[in-house]
Amino acid sequence: MSEATISFAEEVQGYGWAARDSSGILSPFHFTRRTNGGNDITMKILYCGICHSDLHLAKNEVGTSRYPLLPGHEIVGEVTKVGSSVTKFKVGDKAGVGCMVGSCGSCDNCARDLENHCPKMK
Repeated sequence: MSEATISFAEEVQGYGWAARDSSGILSPFHFTRRTNGGNDITMKILYCGICHSDLHLAKNEVGTSRYPLLPGHEIVGEVTKVGSSVTKFKVGDKAGVGCMVGSCGSCDNCARDLENHCPKMK
């Protein structure tokens, strides 16, 4: 199944801590997400960074927050599932996800470690 044909009709249960309103108080939250595609991995999240921008969003200090909001990024965990096209990870590996995802990895900007300027950013 290609990435473009994945729908939320195929769902996976998730769990996290979410802000429900601009108080910024986090509480347990169950949610669903799409199933993995061929290029995806699933991770058991072991660590997650919360930075000041996450706090601003949790408290809607920017004025753009939509609730429930699960703050946090730059996650580290253990791979529990790999898609059929994944070649760099296997189940049991440790992996991390930075705040920049979706760059092409091959343009001039990506080659110069400037992924945030990738013209193909998804």
